[in-house]
Amino acid sequence: MKAIYIVLSRTGTILSRVISKITGDWYTHASLSLNDDLSTMYSFGRLWSYNPWIGGFVKESVAYGTMRRFRCADTLVMKVAVSTAKYMAISQYLHSMYADRKKYHYNYLGLFMSRWKVRVRSRKRNRFYCSEFVTDFLERFGIIRYGELGEVVRPMELLKLRRIGKGQVIYRGALCQFTAAKI
Repeated sequence: MKAIYIVLSRTGTILSRVISKITGDWYTHASLSLNDDLSTMYSFGRLWSYNPWIGGFVKESVAYGTMRRFRCADTLVMKVAVSTAKYMAISQYLHSMYADRKKYHYNYLGLFMSRWKVRVRSRKRNRFYCSEFVTDFLERFGIIRYGELGEVVRPMELLKLRRIGKGQVIYRGALCQFTAAKI
């Protein structure tokens, strides 16, 4: 057996604070990692750490980008067990997605409408916001059934994985302390 990691975070950016105020949610961002040290995480977010208006498919790390600026972001890490074959398929798909990252875009309208549980999907299915991307991955690879977490999933709602027996919380605290402990 292998594992993937779902990382929920609250970075402290202006956008993160606005999302939290509007939704009442503590965690406002979701990422997916294939390694237990979270040295590389994948998500939909800012392409440039100081510009919230241009987003897309990104690699994240405490070593660069927005997560470097907010390396001690309040974080919750969930471990999701997967078979070795599924892990390899997920890894291959993520790497091919990243190689073609320019064709993926941020789903700004979907993010805005998620507050009211209204799903807005791109016709080409190449636009996501962070938790929409993580949920799509979980569904695509059969870790959860389609719609099992709901039609529209915000980062906090990924915590439902614990209730359905798919995710185990392994850490809650500052991201920089988790990554320092793993080095």
